[in-house]
Amino acid sequence: MKRIRKYCLLLSLVALSTAVFAQKNQGSSPVLLKFKKENVTKAEFERVYQKNNGGYEAAAKHTLKQYQEYLDLYINFKRKVFEAEAIGLDKTPEFQSEYNTYKKQLAQPYLAAKDVEDNLIKEAYDRSKLLVNAAHLLLLLDENAAPEDTLSVFNKIQSYRDSIINFGKSFDYMAKTYSQDPSAKDNNGDLGYFSVFEMVYPFESAAFNTPVNQVSKPIRTRFGYHIIIVKDKIANLGTKRCSHIIVRTGDRYSAKDETQAVAKINEIYQQLKNGGDFAELAKQHSDDPGSAAKGGDLGTTRLRPEMEDKKLKLKQGEYTEPFKTEFGWHIMKITEVTPPAAFEASQAELKRKIERDSRSQLGRQALIEKIKKENKYTLNAANWNKFKKNLTESFSKGSWTPAEYKDSLDFKLDLFTLSDPQSKSVYKKTLKDFVDYYNRAKPRFPKLAVAQASDAALNNFINESLLSFEEDRLPQKNPDYKALLREYHDGILLFTLMDKKVWKKAVEDSTGLKKYYDANKSNFKADEMLDVREYRTNDEEVINEVVKLLDEGKSPRYIDSTINANSPLKIRVTVPVYEKGKNENVAFLFKEQQGFRSKVVKEGDFFKIYVIEKKYPAGIKPFEKAKSECITKYQEYLEKEWLNELAKKYPVKVNQKVMALLYK
Repeated sequence: MKRIRKYCLLLSLVALSTAVFAQKNQGSSPVLLKFKKENVTKAEFERVYQKNNGGYEAAAKHTLKQYQEYLDLYINFKRKVFEAEAIGLDKTPEFQSEYNTYKKQLAQPYLAAKDVEDNLIKEAYDRSKLLVNAAHLLLLLDENAAPEDTLSVFNKIQSYRDSIINFGKSFDYMAKTYSQDPSAKDNNGDLGYFSVFEMVYPFESAAFNTPVNQVSKPIRTRFGYHIIIVKDKIANLGTKRCSHIIVRTGDRYSAKDETQAVAKINEIYQQLKNGGDFAELAKQHSDDPGSAAKGGDLGTTRLRPEMEDKKLKLKQGEYTEPFKTEFGWHIMKITEVTPPAAFEASQAELKRKIERDSRSQLGRQALIEKIKKENKYTLNAANWNKFKKNLTESFSKGSWTPAEYKDSLDFKLDLFTLSDPQSKSVYKKTLKDFVDYYNRAKPRFPKLAVAQASDAALNNFINESLLSFEEDRLPQKNPDYKALLREYHDGILLFTLMDKKVWKKAVEDSTGLKKYYDANKSNFKADEMLDVREYRTNDEEVINEVVKLLDEGKSPRYIDSTINANSPLKIRVTVPVYEKGKNENVAFLFKEQQGFRSKVVKEGDFFKIYVIEKKYPAGIKPFEKAKSECITKYQEYLEKEWLNELAKKYPVKVNQKVMALLYK
């Protein structure tokens, strides 16, 4: 993405236009630009313009002059893309590889059923308003466990639930005794308070859907089977920032034993009740040096369950009574609360989280079912059953090869078909396509029998194929996606061509660069300049050591390596170039001669020593000093000359009548 951003001054890759734009541009649109190769309509130019100029409402208020300035940039952009295509850059393996990578990434947000996605966003927002306190009992089970193993674990956890529900066993006892979550031995399966996206989705759903003081039915996640008891549900007041004071015991601390610790924490608590400042008391008395220096601040990160539980029940400004953890005695205070965002402000972030979460598969699966229904999906069960019946046991292990199959002619048989209602064409996959998929993906189901493993692999293959089928049709079905895809296509071409014709050429063409400098020396004037060796540190002892070594005549390399021997951050030695009148801090140096060494100078948090290594008189900068600036100007020159050539090669006609109607 960094490459694309480098050149997308013209076409920034942001969200497409608002509904207002869509309403204003329904139907046909008049031609604004007429190139020999293609036309650009008024609607297309407006779409591009507003994306880079603050949206529809802002763009509609701009002047004709602003539109014209942007139109000139846009015309140059189009010409460069035409040229890239003319010389075949879009046919190179490098371009195809990069473009196809972006194409697949861009398609992902569109490959989900929108109604399902909308429901998931709303569900996530509703859940974000609550915090659930729960405990669980876990029996581990591999995701690809054999059916008989799955049934055995299910029956076992169901019996544990029955012991709690019907026979009065306490959840704490059952979790501590039977749970395979290692922490349950100490916490009885307690998970503290949590909200949306903090647990895997099936677990989260069970916790939010189970009433308080009730035990869920067995829930399957990628870890195994769980039963969950919900202890409490409270409103989520937002993100809380907290501070704490901790009193620890031991020889290293002021409280040597438990009696002294209790007395000390109670005295601190009493001072707080009498109006004492929490931050100051933390700085003075807390035994957590990291947070004490910041007034006890712990930030907004999630804490240990017993601390998190107290934190969640406090309001801003409130603090706890003294309480004990394995680390010592604490007092906690809430210093800041950021309320939850409104639904409209949360949607984009919730959508991003859903796309990264397992629940995204719900939208994906719904889309797959929709594709099947819309395109008359038909699986040839007879061909599939014949095929899988002749597979060997190596198939489950991901090591099967076509050579193990007794009749490769079967590979030509149809596996499934789709009938595309738009193109009236039939899309089909054969058993050979499935075999190719297997050899590429090497799916492994070591705990499943061959028949079950092959069905699981088939399901994955069908899903992948249907999504690929839908991805290929996206440009025709979704104008937003089509436009975004074209922008990436053109953007990659533009970067590649500009790198070749301008950027890289200006850097690598040393002869041309020097020739440009010699012909344009008057553009590289400068006042008096200095090469200054600068020693910088924020440690006064270190800068004094530098003075001593300089007095002894030690070289800059010796000083750098000696002082930074144990840490590379003690002293920073650089040689910046300063021009007269450009930096007030070093103005005094221009009164001195080459070889001058300053005294220690204090600038902000830093101590500095300046040594003038070379002086340059006012006038034309030497080539080496002007080189960086010269490269930039040479790039501008090369681009200007090139654009003149492209203008002749790709002439354009602008319809001024249509131009006058932009955003009208």
